[in-house]
Amino acid sequence: MSDTRDQKSLSTSPAKKVDDKPAASSSSAAAASEASETKQDPVVADVKKDDEKPELEEDVIDMETFQQIMDMDEEDEGEDEDGEKHAFSKGIVWGYFEQAEATFGDMEAAIVAEDLAKLSSLGHFLKGSSAALGIIKVQASCEKMQHYGNLRDEEAGVSLEAPEALKRIKDLLSACKKDYEVAKTWMENLYEEDN
Repeated sequence: MSDTRDQKSLSTSPAKKVDDKPAASSSSAAAASEASETKQDPVVADVKKDDEKPELEEDVIDMETFQQIMDMDEEDEGEDEDGEKHAFSKGIVWGYFEQAEATFGDMEAAIVAEDLAKLSSLGHFLKGSSAALGIIKVQASCEKMQHYGNLRDEEAGVSLEAPEALKRIKDLLSACKKDYEVAKTWMENLYEEDN
């Protein structure tokens, strides 16, 4: 098995195999260092500021999984009728963006309605979509949300009361959206650079 660091990096050209880190993550080590120096959660260090683009942390996207989606473009060979080299994978990724944003809206409505069963179901739904693209931080948050909606903290192995579960889901959704924005920005930049 190859080194996992090699698997978690990808060049900015999707046609290449997993080799180099993308330009979008060039300062992620600095962000991680800054976060550790201030003993701040790495998610907080990646919060999008008005004039800053989010940085890609190595643990936001599983590059091995995402590379498998990109490899489908190579099987398709060439460009589509609009001249796009990676139309197949781009269509999958853009479909995910639409689905995730609609699901976040549904989650917000379910929080207002205090509908934990719906939140669990939505967490399960978005977990699967995120896993398929290798968006692992969103996947992990959605899995926790799924369990919290069922009044369980699986990591601690304890049951939760409804108010505590709802509070945890609110906090988790906020962090999940930030991780989603990091992944989305990186993917948009990747496809933009490739055209």
